[in-house]
Amino acid sequence: MSGEKLVKDLSYEAHFQIYKLLLPPALGRDWKTLADKMGYSQETILYYECLNNPVKELISDYESKGKPISELLTFLEEMERFDLKTDLEKYVEETPTPEEREEKIRLELEMKQGQAAEKPKTMSDRYDVFIAYAQPDRPFADELVKKLEAPPYNLKVCIDYRDFLCGNDPMETAAEAIEKYCRKVLLILSENFNRCEKADFQANVALSLSADVRHTNLIPIVYKPCKIPTTLQFITHLDYTKKEARQHFWNLLTMSLGCSNGCANNREI
Repeated sequence: MSGEKLVKDLSYEAHFQIYKLLLPPALGRDWKTLADKMGYSQETILYYECLNNPVKELISDYESKGKPISELLTFLEEMERFDLKTDLEKYVEETPTPEEREEKIRLELEMKQGQAAEKPKTMSDRYDVFIAYAQPDRPFADELVKKLEAPPYNLKVCIDYRDFLCGNDPMETAAEAIEKYCRKVLLILSENFNRCEKADFQANVALSLSADVRHTNLIPIVYKPCKIPTTLQFITHLDYTKKEARQHFWNLLTMSLGCSNGCANNREI
């Protein structure tokens, strides 16, 4: 029977045709006659007759035994149900063989595994830096991610919209990332940041770390002119607001992150 197409692999439309055309009573040509040809006892046929959809229950049991479509078509021909036989033959061509179905499942599984491998990192990963920002300043945050993750720096950056898993509390996830999995924290300061509850929370988490840790791990970046929060005024910041300062910005930033050109892959986390 290897290579034969099976009844269970027929499409939903094909099954619907079977249910619809065999249900109406027709002496010698309805589902009861088909059940008899399939080898079901009269007692079993009487049982199916008591069910809401006897044809569906019959076909479901029949196909669970791995029966081939060719056998079903033979029974229909013997019953002179050429109408249903002709209808089903239209669906047979598009029905896969067991081998084809298994191959399709295998390919789909490989594709899903490949997609899973490409998914963003989870919080079990270690990161070089976490970026805290207000939503209006996301373009600059994206620029930082792109620059820092590219050669020659090759840093591992954690940013909420990409690296936080769905379904988790974003505040708790941010706190966990800052406290346990990120060596450094960048704060993109602006008036937007000062008004952002999420960014303020993330900054406070970083500030709650021990004094010796936060002085070396917290890097405020003044992205747009703003009032620097009192809690951050004692920490040296990088200025991105002045054009003359920008020529040194990336060099100072990567040095603050503990990475000079070409050394990213040799650092310890």
